[in-house]
Amino acid sequence: MRKIHSYQGAYSKSKKESAHTILPTRHKSYAYHPTGEKANPRRPREASEAKSLWQIAFFPLAFLYYELLLRIALGEKVFSYFFYVLFFSLSAGFLFYSLCHLFKKPKAVRVATICVLAFFAVLFLVEFFCKQFFTFFMGMSVMFQSAGEMMRSYFGVAVSLVLKSFHIVLLYFVPLAVYCFVFREPISRRVPPLLSRIAPAVACVLCYGIAMLGVLISHSGIVTCREYYTSEFNITESSLRFGLVTGFRLDAQYLVFGTPKAKTPDDPVAPVVDPTTPSSNVSSSDIAPIDYGENKMDIDFDALIANTSDETLISMHKYFAAQPATKKNKYTGMFKGKNLIVITAEAFSHYVIDKDRTPTLYRLATKGIHFTNYYQPAWGVSTSDGEYSHLMGIVPKAGVNSMKASANNNVYFTLGNQMTRLGYLSLAYHNNSNTYYGRNLTHPNLGYSKFIAIGSGLEGLDKVWPRSDLQMMEHSVSDYINSDKQFNIYYMTVSGHMNYSFAGNAMSAKHRDEVADLDMSEAARAYLACNMELDQALEYTIKTLEEAGELENTVIVLSGDHYPYGLDGTGAIDELAGEGTEADPFEKYRSTLILWSGDMEEPVVVDKPCYSVDIIPTLSNLFGLEYDSRLLAGRDILSDAPGLVIFNDYSYLTELGRYNADTDTFTPNEGAQVPENYAQDTYWEARYIRSYSEKILFNDYYRKIGLEPPAGPEEN
Repeated sequence: MRKIHSYQGAYSKSKKESAHTILPTRHKSYAYHPTGEKANPRRPREASEAKSLWQIAFFPLAFLYYELLLRIALGEKVFSYFFYVLFFSLSAGFLFYSLCHLFKKPKAVRVATICVLAFFAVLFLVEFFCKQFFTFFMGMSVMFQSAGEMMRSYFGVAVSLVLKSFHIVLLYFVPLAVYCFVFREPISRRVPPLLSRIAPAVACVLCYGIAMLGVLISHSGIVTCREYYTSEFNITESSLRFGLVTGFRLDAQYLVFGTPKAKTPDDPVAPVVDPTTPSSNVSSSDIAPIDYGENKMDIDFDALIANTSDETLISMHKYFAAQPATKKNKYTGMFKGKNLIVITAEAFSHYVIDKDRTPTLYRLATKGIHFTNYYQPAWGVSTSDGEYSHLMGIVPKAGVNSMKASANNNVYFTLGNQMTRLGYLSLAYHNNSNTYYGRNLTHPNLGYSKFIAIGSGLEGLDKVWPRSDLQMMEHSVSDYINSDKQFNIYYMTVSGHMNYSFAGNAMSAKHRDEVADLDMSEAARAYLACNMELDQALEYTIKTLEEAGELENTVIVLSGDHYPYGLDGTGAIDELAGEGTEADPFEKYRSTLILWSGDMEEPVVVDKPCYSVDIIPTLSNLFGLEYDSRLLAGRDILSDAPGLVIFNDYSYLTELGRYNADTDTFTPNEGAQVPENYAQDTYWEARYIRSYSEKILFNDYYRKIGLEPPAGPEEN
């Protein structure tokens, strides 16, 4: 009979013998605590009590580290709004510590912790690069709508930014590395649950309460921290004050439940500052004192008020009914019946206008209607908001893709819709992806029968970054030049897009030799070089129009979507301006609006302050279109209404002076006589304009008051 070995044989021994025998086993032997208690062989070693305490504190310290690193990397003041950043960060850290330790198994806790730290490291890095590249943090709405398209469009640029800032990438993964290599063991069971589980939860609530108390009692600044937390929330400005984690949380919260309504004085039944009353120093000598009537439509606001119980709509009806309409003038109908080409040029500024290097731009800027005091504010969503202000005539909502939000609205006063109603052929073009920023949805809604871009008909362009404006014109002009209709054309260009280097910008590289003689930095020369492609595109278009006999019957309008923020931090803006412009809160937004017609013989110079939302009412008046100036945020620049320029932070410019919201100071222009309370009244006027622009967008107001959109594209 075969002899049985191993543990089975142990049972054949006597009970006495077996009592003193350690049974053989296939498992590892048990270890013993100093107390003699057996330890679970599957339980990992526990951290010491001191190390466990550091592990509890690690999460909130890691979140504070993320926030401070972001501020340092972006060049923000580290200790500006530090109180809020500190306590909101600590609160978030304790919260995620508590959530991770809801798991009972140490391995699950460790995996959850690693995932949380990795997620926030990536989130902070993504937002860091977004702020660098687009000048704004990407909120959840923009992220869901455009993140994939952004990555596809700017992958090469993103890689170069990552490589350029690789040290920042490494620094953001320091907390993860510290946790993985320092805190390998779970928290000791000798640390009482009161300290390891209950205390962090209490600390989370306490830190949040302290931060919120600061928010609620905040009354400093023209826009208080309390307002940036609630009614004036936008992902960028709010995150810089409260921290990115809090900004992201609020963005998600308001995306689901809506942004709290602003608490302002009673809605005015009359404008705070009458936009039809000329100021004492209107500088344009061409404004005529003749009464030509008003640009307004027959809208019965009293009936509208009587037929609704909606308090928001009632407020809007009262507000717009009380606004005086801007007056018609000697320029009304000056371009009636002409063709129109409107161009929103990527990062365009007046710095690129040069008699020798960009002769076509120089010709258009100096021979047409020349606006010497034009500004292009940087709104919350970069190019998309720049387009929105140009095409809608109202101010975009900060931190929201306003254009995308308007995709299903009745946008009655866009030039596409206005001119389509008159039988014009209306087409829109863009030499980038048709789906970027959701333009495939928004631009047909603007009244254009076709939106032609990469992926929707504009094929054959060189696959480089950025793509050529000249090639876009060469592929598109034939679509409308020989039409039997008057045409209304819109272009969004891309040749002027950052990065501004000869290695990272195909258009800059193409024109490198043409700027080789300039004693400037590479960034400044590359910026000028890529805009030479825009000049050549305009040269081609004008030549083709002239050959077809349409030049004298065509109006060309050009403005930028935003200032060239890709030059920020390089010193190139100061090089191009010849002075310390970059640090000036107003001057870096100064640009030019080109408005030129082929039959103009003498230039018209207008030095009234004006900006992008003024384009729609100005063109509507010049083309003699029926529109209601009361329902737009902008003003006809050629009317006798005083100029007003509103910036994203509620700073403003007028003919009498400038208000800096950051310092809460109003500086009168030299020689200006400023009425009492003018600065405060104009500030409130700016707030109302922005508030009611937002209400127009989110209440689909033009549809609510019964304005009829034009026939759909299939009927054109």
